[in-house]
Amino acid sequence: MIIAINKPKGPSSFKMISEIRKLTGIKKVGHAGTLDPLAEGVLVIAIGRDSTKQISQIVEKEKEYIAKIKLGWESSTDDEAGEKKRISSKKPSFRDIEKIIPNFIGNIAQVPPQFSAIKIKGNRAYKMARAGETVKFKKRFVEIKNIEVLSYKYPYLEIRVTTGPGAYIRALARDIGKKLSVGAYMAGLQRIRVGDYKIDDCIPLNKIEKLMQDFELIKLIKDGGIGVMPTDTIYGLVGQAMNKDIVQRIYKVRKRSPDKPLIILIGSIEDLGLFGIKVTSSQKAVLDKYWPGKISIILPCKSVKWQYLHRGTKSLAFRLPKNESLINILKQTGPLVAPSANPEGAVPAKNITEAKNYLGDEVDFYVSGRSNPEPSTLVQLKSDGELVLLRQGAVKIS
Repeated sequence: MIIAINKPKGPSSFKMISEIRKLTGIKKVGHAGTLDPLAEGVLVIAIGRDSTKQISQIVEKEKEYIAKIKLGWESSTDDEAGEKKRISSKKPSFRDIEKIIPNFIGNIAQVPPQFSAIKIKGNRAYKMARAGETVKFKKRFVEIKNIEVLSYKYPYLEIRVTTGPGAYIRALARDIGKKLSVGAYMAGLQRIRVGDYKIDDCIPLNKIEKLMQDFELIKLIKDGGIGVMPTDTIYGLVGQAMNKDIVQRIYKVRKRSPDKPLIILIGSIEDLGLFGIKVTSSQKAVLDKYWPGKISIILPCKSVKWQYLHRGTKSLAFRLPKNESLINILKQTGPLVAPSANPEGAVPAKNITEAKNYLGDEVDFYVSGRSNPEPSTLVQLKSDGELVLLRQGAVKIS
């Protein structure tokens, strides 16, 4: 499992790894891109052996930061933690800053900070520097994709920076100060994105334990299992929507009429693209209004590839749930078909006991939890944004 947490100021990245090991009971935990103790923001965590093997791919993706730079001073560590030295009382103008910023965009030569996690003959540079050794790095090329000046009120300059792998924002702050001939160091840093993981996607530490309860469930589903679990509405019989054999198995277990499509749960509106669905601007406005929520929306899907899903109707019903835990599962497993947990024609199961009475050992797992007594509201969405109500359910619409 790969997740993102919002690391606070203070603890090191390794300390956060240690905390997650305690919470999960799993020793094999790694992270993508170290954050210094004084930095905060997105720290991508890999939990489990399979996930840690993939973490290097995430490290290579671009990162985005909000950096606060203090001008006029230098620091022995290039950030707030080091010994400070006054360099200049000159106050650069906003125009001065605008003129030098382009020098730092593109493939630029950068000398890493002495107090960094880079290894030199097996030893971390920051440990050597703390021991009083002089650490000398050669210049190396890193990619700075974009720099945007957010605000400037001397002595503080705030910028948004997008980088490739290996770039140090502390070194960038230091070099900006040198270019302005006034000195500078990084006074604050927040990483707001690593690849596709954004600050808003971060999972609080107090929810990691619940997340781990979902870990085995996610593995079962990704390994091809089908089972009963609460959705954002009633209990569903779920399985991977993009696996034809799994979908066929659900039809068989549920004794579903072969000409009736199944509702598909998605983790984001972008998942519609997986099924070749392009929404109009009018449709997008309606989707944004009702999603996430307990409303299933039928959209055209003419592709022969997905005939095992649309069953010749050339349309599919999707739902983007609001439940945070379910969304996380969907982001890990991909879209899931989720008909109600009952045989065709029977009353939908209201709890796990009823579901087991219906389905017995024909499914691979049962997950209990809170569910809604009403099914989702079902509508058809036309290309011009018109809604046609087909079934009134959990969301009351006219």
